[in-house]
Amino acid sequence: MLAIALALGASLAWGTSDFLGGLKSRKTPLLSVLLISQITALALLTVIVVVRGASPPDAASLGWAAAAGLGEAIGVAALYRGLAVGKMSVVAPVAATAPVVPLVAGLAAGEIPGPIQWAGLALALIGLIISSGRPGGHQVSSSRSLPSMLYGLLAALGFGTFFFAMDSASDGDVGWALLTARLAAVAAIATVVILKRHRPTVPKTDLPVIAGIGVLIITADFLYAAASTLGLVGIVAVLGSLHTLITIALARIFLNEQLKRAQQAGIATSLIGVLAISLT
Repeated sequence: MLAIALALGASLAWGTSDFLGGLKSRKTPLLSVLLISQITALALLTVIVVVRGASPPDAASLGWAAAAGLGEAIGVAALYRGLAVGKMSVVAPVAATAPVVPLVAGLAAGEIPGPIQWAGLALALIGLIISSGRPGGHQVSSSRSLPSMLYGLLAALGFGTFFFAMDSASDGDVGWALLTARLAAVAAIATVVILKRHRPTVPKTDLPVIAGIGVLIITADFLYAAASTLGLVGIVAVLGSLHTLITIALARIFLNEQLKRAQQAGIATSLIGVLAISLT
C-alpha cells in the first residue's frame, strides 16, 4: 500500500509540473523553461545529498540513474514540443503508453502481477488513454498527425526509460540516483542550449513558478524512486503515469477546459483500476 500511495503522490506532483510547464511554455521559450527548472532541481538535490552525507553507490547504479535522467529530459522536451506543434488528442494518448516499457521489462525480469492487479493495470491504462483525448473531438490534419505521433512516441519512450531505469538506480541510494539523473538531464539540456546558441530569457515574474516546476519534479521523482523499491515496477509506473489526469483536472479548474463524457468515463475507469491494483 505504501508503494501505491507514493506512486500516486508522484503522479500528483508530475501532473502539476506538467500543467505549469505547459502553461509557461506558451509565452516563454521551451529551452529556457527546461533549463531553469532543471537547474533549480539540481541545486536542491545537491544540498540534500550533501546534508545526508551518504556515500555514492556503485557505478552500475549511477549508470542507470544517468539513463533515467536522459530519458526524463527527452520525455519532457518531446511532450512539450509535441503539444506546441501537434495535437493533444494525438500526443497525449500516445505518450500515455509510457508504462508499457517498464511493464514489459518487469515481465522479462519475472515480476508477475496477480489476476486482480492485471485487471487493474488494464483499466488504469485504458482510462488513461481515453481521458487524454482533447475536448472537442476535432479531426487532426494529416500534416500535423505524423509529428504528433512521433513526438508522442518519443515522449513515451523517454518517460518509459525513466520509469524502468530509475527502478534499477534506486537499488543503490535514492538521493544519489536522483542527483545523477538530474546532472545528466541538465548536461543534455545545456548542450542543446549551447549548440542552438539559445540565450535563456524568462520574465522575472515567471521565475518563481518555473523554479517551482523543478521542485515539483524533484518531489515526484523522489516519490517514484521510493515507490519503485517497494512495489512492482510495472504497477508503480502505471500509477505514476496517472499524472495526465491531474493535468486535465487542473486545466478544467484554472483554464475552464470542458471535459467530454468520454474523458469523464476515462478518469472513472482509471480510478477503478487504481482501486483494483490496491487490492493486494
